[in-house]
Amino acid sequence: MDNTSAFSISALLENDIQELKGKRLADVFRLISFIPGETYGPHSHLRIEINYVKKGSCILHLEQESITFREGELMFITPNVKHKFEAGHKGTQLMQLEFLPELFSRFVLDMETEDHNSMSFTSFLFSGKHKVMKIVNDMRMVRVIQEIINELQTKPFYYDYQVILLYIELQILIYRYVKEQLFSGCGNAVLKKAIDYMYQHYPLNVTMDEVALYAGVSGRYLRYLFSQNLNITPVDYLNQIRVNKAFSLLKTSNLSVKEVSFQCGFRSPQYFSRIFKQFMGFSPRKIEYEHTSV
Repeated sequence: MDNTSAFSISALLENDIQELKGKRLADVFRLISFIPGETYGPHSHLRIEINYVKKGSCILHLEQESITFREGELMFITPNVKHKFEAGHKGTQLMQLEFLPELFSRFVLDMETEDHNSMSFTSFLFSGKHKVMKIVNDMRMVRVIQEIINELQTKPFYYDYQVILLYIELQILIYRYVKEQLFSGCGNAVLKKAIDYMYQHYPLNVTMDEVALYAGVSGRYLRYLFSQNLNITPVDYLNQIRVNKAFSLLKTSNLSVKEVSFQCGFRSPQYFSRIFKQFMGFSPRKIEYEHTSV
């Protein structure tokens, strides 16, 4: 790159750099390990929090639900969301990045919402509608996050300019994810319809034929949509909803494992325990014991 090109890039970013002086380009940027069962929180903050699960698994507890994240998955937590982190039964290793929302406001994108109105992507993102996003198999996004962390840790020449460019790229990638997963054509509209049906009927004896019929597609195409968009089968997605709801009930109520299993749509306590352990890594009896012994 010649001096003229370098100067042009510097001129384009100089205003942002000046405005961001005195503010950290990230509050947290690290690789960190947690021992099995280790917890942190509950807490909330003004920062955007992104965690990539490099090893193991973890659970993110919100006020109304708990979400499991496995190796290779990203969690994107918007500001002011109360949450509690819990490491999985084998521990976990996370690549963490936390930064102020202003760093996403340097580059303005428009987002068409579900009601076909237009708003800025940052306004949409921080509206509270999507408090936590699970992002699966997006290695390009992971690469950008890793590069931001590397730049901040090593601080090479003009690292601050590079970090801002990487934040712009990260925002575009997240925009694409939201656009493709939530607001793109027929395929994703069908997927959303199927997921809405699962959330409404998870306590019942739901079959995938019923879900497919409601969504207006064949069972085969339903499996294809879940595989292509979410990297999971429809049955596993439904079981994940049920397990998350069951976990919350076991933590917050005095219901037995048997009562919770039936309330969350499982056909037997034995099947519930097997599926729960498959997703969470430990038995529901462990939660029941911890809750009743407090």
